[in-house]
Amino acid sequence: MAILEYKLEASAGGMRCPLWVEDGGYFSNPDDFSMIGWARDSAEWYTPDTVVKFTPVQLEDRQVAIHAKYPMVKENDGGSMIEMTETEVRAMVQSWVSGVAS
Repeated sequence: MAILEYKLEASAGGMRCPLWVEDGGYFSNPDDFSMIGWARDSAEWYTPDTVVKFTPVQLEDRQVAIHAKYPMVKENDGGSMIEMTETEVRAMVQSWVSGVAS
């Protein structure tokens, strides 16, 4: 499995995920509109050479950097929204990676 950073493609039907991304739309970056998705490693289809691929740790670091500019929030016990900690952001990414890898 490869963790990929991509942007949506314009098509006649509107914006869409590139066909070489099997599942995407995760962890968007407001600065450049990039998103994270994944695809199986396969020689059956073409994935552009310019696509940025991440290891799980690199993805965590990407999200922590984005979180520093655009804090991610969660709901607390009282129902209000509070900023997530760096540890919580890393744990969320780890959980996503584990779910994708299984």
